[in-house]
Amino acid sequence: MSRKKKAPAKKPSPTRNPAAAASQKTRSGQRERTSAENASKRSRLLRGGIAWGRWLWATVTALILAAMLFEPTMLWCLSVGLWMVAETEFIGLWMIAAGYVLACVPWAFGLVIGTGRFWKSLTHSLWIGLVYAVLGFVFLDRILGVFT
Repeated sequence: MSRKKKAPAKKPSPTRNPAAAASQKTRSGQRERTSAENASKRSRLLRGGIAWGRWLWATVTALILAAMLFEPTMLWCLSVGLWMVAETEFIGLWMIAAGYVLACVPWAFGLVIGTGRFWKSLTHSLWIGLVYAVLGFVFLDRILGVFT
């Protein structure tokens, strides 16, 4: 017969009083945060900061593209296109379409940077570009043209 070794006896663990630790936590009104909770809070703050910075960069990009590159060309295309259509030269419709595209481009870039979703950015920029083109033409070309 084979002899089996006996497992060494475990030392008794020191007695703990869980009620005392729990009462101390409830007395202070706060519970201790685990390192996982702290890490998740830090990552949420970091993600929030990155999202905020991404939207800020998108806004700056859209405004710079709109103001410096496309605004004068957009207004010129819309004005000349409308004038040509009024003179029954329907090639002016191409000028109106080009002005509309120029109104959409800055917002498409800004939304792509801000959201990171291409198709949503493209469809939303079409509506924003329409509003921007109409307001840009009415306010900047017609109203400011009266004052100069």
